Amino acid sequence: MSGRDSSKDPHWSPFSTTRAKWAWRLLAIFAVIYFVVAVLTSAEFADLAATEVVFGLPLGFVLGIGTIVAGLLITRVFLSKLEG
Repeated sequence: MSGRDSSKDPHWSPFSTTRAKWAWRLLAIFAVIYFVVAVLTSAEFADLAATEVVFGLPLGFVLGIGTIVAGLLITRVFLSKLEG
């Protein structure tokens, strides 16, 4: 195991390594994207989400697909950082 032994280190934190910091940043980015999309597709913004934007598709659908793509891209960035 190449890493720090967290049981013997009284000052361990989830931000103790650069990889962990990178992972937390990516999680924060995805959480912000997900929260914004969730708010924009909620009942209060139903009229906005139903607005047709691209090829007659509603904005809510486009945002949902965008969230999936963002999740895939963020996962790819994380995995490439993890391997390197």
